[in-house]
Amino acid sequence: MTRLTATAENQSLCTLSRDGSACSTAKYHEGAIAALAQARRALTAAEPGADPDDPIRAVRARWVGQAGAGTTGAAWRAYLEGGRDGLDILLAPAGTSTGPAAGTPPSATGPTAAGERAPGPASRVLVGSAAAGRLGGGRWPRRRVTATAVLTPALFAVLVAAGGGFPAAAPWTVLVALVAVAAAATLATYLPGPGKGRRPALGCSPCAAMAAMTVLAAAWFLQAAPHQPSMAAAALAAVGFGLLQRLTQTDASCAS
Repeated sequence: MTRLTATAENQSLCTLSRDGSACSTAKYHEGAIAALAQARRALTAAEPGADPDDPIRAVRARWVGQAGAGTTGAAWRAYLEGGRDGLDILLAPAGTSTGPAAGTPPSATGPTAAGERAPGPASRVLVGSAAAGRLGGGRWPRRRVTATAVLTPALFAVLVAAGGGFPAAAPWTVLVALVAVAAAATLATYLPGPGKGRRPALGCSPCAAMAAMTVLAAAWFLQAAPHQPSMAAAALAAVGFGLLQRLTQTDASCAS
């Protein structure tokens, strides 16, 4: 993430030239970030006690399979190579020196600098979890935490009113409260992150706006069937999807 930010010079990847070396270098680091995030999710879903290399190899196989049709161009090649290099570092034996592969853009450095030691199998899950926490905004800026706390009561009141008001059964009320928290957190992600000035973190693709729309979708679900726990659960699923989408993209690069 640090190398991607430095390469992009705090610009959105959408504004970088598709033909420039800066774009290829940034895409290399973006690919590493995306591949490592996928590896972390695969490790989290793996059976306890399983070899951590197995899910990582499965992720790498998918990245290798993406090369070819529909992935032409310097930016795509750099993106895929960055992802493969990031996964190769996780799979490297402990103590192996790693660096950028031969095919990376001239100004790119690999996900770890040359001479650094790759993590061993025992620490790999912890490394993946820590990286994903940063990718997903695990350490939120105080302004976003504060915004979530401030918005939650207001959204709860609005959602309860949309869903038929009180009195209501306890399960429905609990679900609506969870919807309010998730919706508040989703809206809070649009606040700028550390060092981003005052410009809102709107993202650079249409999918970034979709997360905010899930808040409206949740209100629609609740008003469509007042006091129905099933519709409250649907509303929670909608805002949960939006929040997940924002957590995986906020302060990172846009999806490719």
